[in-house]
Amino acid sequence: MTSEIGSDVPPLVLKFGGSSFAQLDGYRRVARYAARRVAEDKQPLVLVASAMSGTTGRLQQTLDAVAADPPAAAAAMLLTSGETVSVALLAAALDAAGLPARPLSAADTGLLAAGPPDRAGLRRAEPATLRAALDGCPVLVVPGGQAVDEAGRTVMLGRNSSDLSAVAVAGALGAPVCELFSDVPGVCTADPHLVPTARTIARISYEGVRRMSRHGAKVVHESAVDWAERTGVRLHCRPFPWERGPAAGTLVGVGPAAASVVVHPNSEVWRFRTASERRAAAERLRSEGLATTAVDAAGGAHLLVPRGARGAARHLGSARHQDGLSVVTTVRADGGVDHVLVRRDEAEAEARRRHDLLYPDPAGAEAAVLPLSAKARSAYSDMLVGDGRSAQGSVPSSPSESG
Repeated sequence: MTSEIGSDVPPLVLKFGGSSFAQLDGYRRVARYAARRVAEDKQPLVLVASAMSGTTGRLQQTLDAVAADPPAAAAAMLLTSGETVSVALLAAALDAAGLPARPLSAADTGLLAAGPPDRAGLRRAEPATLRAALDGCPVLVVPGGQAVDEAGRTVMLGRNSSDLSAVAVAGALGAPVCELFSDVPGVCTADPHLVPTARTIARISYEGVRRMSRHGAKVVHESAVDWAERTGVRLHCRPFPWERGPAAGTLVGVGPAAASVVVHPNSEVWRFRTASERRAAAERLRSEGLATTAVDAAGGAHLLVPRGARGAARHLGSARHQDGLSVVTTVRADGGVDHVLVRRDEAEAEARRRHDLLYPDPAGAEAAVLPLSAKARSAYSDMLVGDGRSAQGSVPSSPSESG
């Protein structure tokens, strides 16, 4: 089959999130789909693979059980292992499907980064490295969210950064479109696992989806949007499995903005005595590569911080963790943003209420509410750390996430 692939055309670049690999059969399903695309499109193919859903979270919990503040290099080495496993399994599945592929390490990708090893910033994508790999084999499997630093060490581009890897590869190789597959229909007006009436947006501008991502929506990684706009790569956010048809999903590039509602289940709320203390903490966290959101409420000055981020606690000073609180954000189509602080157990209901205000349902139909746990964590996400047992007891599970 590989002999039929054209070598003088840009490749297809397809990224598959961790939900695609919730079961081992997911690797075979992706392989069958890849074989079909190659047969139909006759183009070289680059597949960007995320870790199995839940793997990175489980690895982070295991690391936390060993050390409260582990070295960034050690964290990067451990946390990138989930994508490495996915690359190997997907390459094996492709070979079994009659489509021999070359699995790449971070050093083979030409992606160069700088900064803390567990949340480095992507600086360059070297086309020559990727083209040489394609010359040797027209089907490549790339680990999502990985790059190398100037010393050649593997670094992590932050959580959920497989989108960025895929877009950078597409831009380097001249692919006009990068297809991003996940467990939702496309870019939606809210997380459909939390808000069943969420709508799929057919087209949206780079700036429109960037606003949503910046304020916590798990749509497209914000840095991936920036990279796509800079390199002229259009994004096609699509559901997987693919049975919904080639036109399903959201095209990101030219289009309007859209209003949306965001819940922040993977963030923590911290309360500061003054706004100036909060501002200083936010600046310190930003210097460490951590994005935060300031929220003003009747109870004082609050800051939304990524849950479990390495080293964050030492920058928060005397702030108090508000464990029972969550934030719901409304992103308006005109770019305005409204944050509301609510009890954590009320966040989903508040999100649905706010979404109904933005997008009234004329039929008033009731839909079944899908809890967050409906986002399946792979049963194999513990393969690198066993069942999570340690000398101090079991490591608690967490909501699933894509890699």
